[in-house]
Amino acid sequence: MPRNRDERPGAGNGRNGSENKKPGMNMKKVFAISFCIVLGIVFISGGVIYKLGHDLYSSVNYVADDDVKVVETLPDVAEEETLSTEERTGRAVDKDELSSIHDQMKKQEVEVKSDDDVYNIVLAGVDRQERTWNGNSDAIILISINKAKDKVTMISLMRDTYVNIPDVGYKKLNAAYAYGAGPLLCQTITETFGIEVNRYVAVDFWDLIDIIDIIGGVDLEMTAREAEVANGYINDMCERLMNLDASEHQLPYAGGMVHCDGVQAVAYARNRMVGNSDFERTQRQRYVLTQLMEEAKRLSVAQITEKMQAILEHVTMNVPETEIWSMVTELPDMLDYKFEQIRVPYDNMYEILYVNGQDMLVPYWEDTLAKLQDAIYG
Repeated sequence: MPRNRDERPGAGNGRNGSENKKPGMNMKKVFAISFCIVLGIVFISGGVIYKLGHDLYSSVNYVADDDVKVVETLPDVAEEETLSTEERTGRAVDKDELSSIHDQMKKQEVEVKSDDDVYNIVLAGVDRQERTWNGNSDAIILISINKAKDKVTMISLMRDTYVNIPDVGYKKLNAAYAYGAGPLLCQTITETFGIEVNRYVAVDFWDLIDIIDIIGGVDLEMTAREAEVANGYINDMCERLMNLDASEHQLPYAGGMVHCDGVQAVAYARNRMVGNSDFERTQRQRYVLTQLMEEAKRLSVAQITEKMQAILEHVTMNVPETEIWSMVTELPDMLDYKFEQIRVPYDNMYEILYVNGQDMLVPYWEDTLAKLQDAIYG
């Protein structure tokens, strides 16, 4: 059952969420609910009369771009983990080399692509234990719908990608949301990757758990090791942060195909300890989203409309209602589109640099931009 927001950690109490941190078990490893879920569920119920759709839309936390919280300095709770020189995997660079890298990034000519047949929207999974700040978007998934090519592309933009955030400076990509929420994240992606995007959908950790539970859970296939690690996250989430009995959410030790509730699914997707760290975690994130969409598609129109208002109360976005309804008639065709998944940086097209106590992913920009833009626009 969805929890009252006031019962969530840090909801209105102003406490620093870092007080009870445990190494490797912090709440900064969260991810987004798919545009396919947010708009897809609305569109699937397109046969419902407009008034009902309008009433449902009013449940969404719509925030105009001019109304977002923009900050110059992040609060103490936003302090990120640093890696010692022994823990780092990236190549250390001195100030002169770093300055040279910045100069190269500034000189990189990025032609912003746009196409009337391509609709791009960013899904931001926000990592905050309290709502006193925007939060870092530790999951960033760009959904691109190409109506001319009958294709939907789901692109994970890795949070540790080293970028130049407009009016902020050189940071990890996930910091753009912390400084200027969805609009700044969209602007950063546009100027960095040359992909025109100005729409976003965002949820935080607690929202996603509730949305999955409202849908009725999700089927996930996992290894025994993935289940073991997820159970560690479940223990931390339930006992330290949610005041729940962790034993009621434990995954079977042997793994396999499991019908997961919200806590279990989010714990599974937080895992970066199995496989290739954050690279493989983005794959788990996309897997959860696609499986969640499959669950939504099994619901009847009556079931969808019954659940919709509760779901939309957990969603923040800047997609105008008129824009949503203009796409309603196109949804049946979109559901049959070819579906592709991408992760950026691409394999063998980046290096890891150790900058300011953190490992940063630095793509080979020229090759990356050409490959990404071709995937989206053709």
